[in-house]
Order: sequence, then C-alpha cells, then structure tokens
Amino acid sequence: MNDAHTGTLPPSLREPVPESVDVLVIGGGPAGLSAATWVGRYQRSTLLVDAGHQRNLAATEIHGMLGTGPTTPAEFYADIHEGLERYPTVRRVDGIVADLEKESDERFVAHITQARTSNGRADDTITVIAKRIILATGVRDRLPELAGIDDHYGKDVHHCPACDGLTAANQRIIVLGVGAHVPAYASELLDWASEVVIVTESDADPAFDDDQRAACAEHNIEVVDGVARELVGAPGALEGVRLDDGRVIEGSKVFFSYAHHPTNELAEALGCEMDEHGGLIVNSLQLTNVGGVYAAGDIVTGLQLVPIAVGTGAAAGVACATSLRGHATEECVPDPAPPTRNFTRPGN
Repeated sequence: MNDAHTGTLPPSLREPVPESVDVLVIGGGPAGLSAATWVGRYQRSTLLVDAGHQRNLAATEIHGMLGTGPTTPAEFYADIHEGLERYPTVRRVDGIVADLEKESDERFVAHITQARTSNGRADDTITVIAKRIILATGVRDRLPELAGIDDHYGKDVHHCPACDGLTAANQRIIVLGVGAHVPAYASELLDWASEVVIVTESDADPAFDDDQRAACAEHNIEVVDGVARELVGAPGALEGVRLDDGRVIEGSKVFFSYAHHPTNELAEALGCEMDEHGGLIVNSLQLTNVGGVYAAGDIVTGLQLVPIAVGTGAAAGVACATSLRGHATEECVPDPAPPTRNFTRPGN
C-alpha cells in the first residue's frame, strides 16, 4: 500500500522486516492498527502484518467515530498509517501470516508470505519470532450473488444496519438473506426506513415459518418469495432488484445478511477457545485461553463496529504490552520497567 501523501512506501515499509519482535499483530484493520499503536506507545518492538482485506474498504464512508465527521476508508487508514509512523519501534508489512506456531510461553513462530520488503518485491517466506501475539484478523462476509454487486456494494448495498442504517432514513429498503434470523434483521431497519421488504431468496420451500411471517405482517414488513438476480439502476442511484422470474422489487437501498465467517484459522491452530459461531472468546484484557495470545476486533465475540474494534484493539495493546513489563526486550528498544510484583505497598 503506497503512502497517500507521497506516493512512495512509508518508512515502516522501507525498513527491513525484523526477525524477532516483542509483539506480532496480525491484521491491519481498526483493531490491529489500534493495538499496534498502543504497543508502540509502550516502546515495545512490534510488527503489524496487514493482508489488506479490511471488510469496510468498499464503504463510501465510515461513521460514528467520535471527534470526526464521516470519512472514507482510504482517508481513515491513511491517517492511522501516518500516525503509526510516530512510533519507531513499530513496523508494518503488507503480507499474510501463512502459519503460526507456539513453541513455548514466550516464543511464537510465524511464517509470512507476500510480504513487501524494502525493494518492493514479495518474499516467498519470512520467518518472525514473537513473544506475544495479537489476533485482529476480522471476518469475511458472504456477498449476494447479484449482477452489479461490485459496483453497488458500499454505495447503496450494505451489510451493517448500525453502520449504514441512517443513510437509508425515510427510504424503502430491500432485505436479502437466508436463515431464520432474517425477519429480525429486517426489523432492525425499521429504526430508519419508511418501508422494508424482504426477498426470501427462495421460490420453493417457505423461507420462514407462519409465526415469522405473521410478525412481519404486524410490522408492515412485506415478504416476497423469490430469488434476486440483478441490481437495477446506477451505483448510488439504486432503483430496485430484479428477481429470476423478471419481477422488479422497488427500493433505493439493499441490506443483506447471509453469513460472515470469522478468519480464525490461525486461532484454531493455536487452540484458542471459540463460540459456536467461530468468534474468539476473550477475558476483560482481550486475552484468549492460550497464554500470550490476545484478540481484538470483529474476530472476537460481540458487537462489530469500527469504534468497538478500535477500543478492543487499544485494550489488547495495553494489556499485551504491560504483560511484558520486566521482560527482556528486543534490540534498539528502551529497557523495560521492573516487574510490578517487585514492589510492595507502603506499610507492608
């Protein structure tokens, strides 16, 4: 990823990739960037590996961040990357952690592929040793199989009511999705929409039971049995959705809910505890059940919003950094503070 201001690689990408670090942060979304920032503030050597797959890249704007107005994802990430350059102990590399092993309580071995180095080329494999891990790998959304989805996604097709519901205020919203949860998902949009219509994505067996259909009718949510095939209208000026039988369901916004899959392969390999949906379970310090492994952002069980990802990332970064207090650090980093346990309270 090029620096937004100079068009060249930023300093963190021009520096050689370190062979060993105190903390390896995996994931370059809001949670990972927040975690790396806070570890950097504790002057711990940090490597952030960014695969560039942030789920909000298609969004027109990011909303709900205190102190800022709506901002584009490009502006949002450029500002954070620029801020990260203030911390000389932090390095960022574009790449993918292909596998991750825990050899001991303070030794994790990561193999990184497709990493951009100082000469701009991708190495086959880079091996990095870390004392701590922060997983911020996020989730992958299943998109609708619709003609035109690539052009419309983020403009007038969305997946998150909390993030983009306000942009649909007083409009007719079409809801696409599969599963028993869809009527409840559609009802959330009544906070903003003037009308909500569900396309069931099924023209055979009933998608919902009688009680769900009755609840939809009670709240004036129209239910249309059929399969959506094509988005009608220009990007940003949606007119509706064409079904496979030729009918056009009118609406100026589409919200969808099929499934999203936690990117938890590395966590699973480490033995991290997960809920029934694959989200990671953490304690109040963002620590997983695996010693030395922290997690933050959408990969963690809970509400998925950018401000929350930033907050859990900060919590993980601080907890991770302070867990190393009194431990030897890497070269070119200030000596760590003594361990807190060596101090006693006055009067003891």
